[in-house]
Amino acid sequence: MEYLRVYDLLVVLLTILFLIALTLFIRRISLSRMVKGLIIAAGMFAALSVVFPYFGYQFYFIVGFIEWSTKFIFPWIVLYWVIRGIKALEKKV
Repeated sequence: MEYLRVYDLLVVLLTILFLIALTLFIRRISLSRMVKGLIIAAGMFAALSVVFPYFGYQFYFIVGFIEWSTKFIFPWIVLYWVIRGIKALEKKV
């Protein structure tokens, strides 16, 4: 595998620093929590789409990962919270 060149590493580091700065800036301005989350998610998506090609991954890897996680990870998270909700309702009754 070809090693990262100096400017490739610089692009990766600048992208990560941009994402950190975006997150810190978004926390300070007065927006709703959902809008802040959407802006941070869009920034992360943009940063990953810039950084991944330097590690040999294509853009469709991100889409495939999101699809895989919604198929296999998300149902377990939902099941966990449904079980917790049922237990909380049982304690009230």
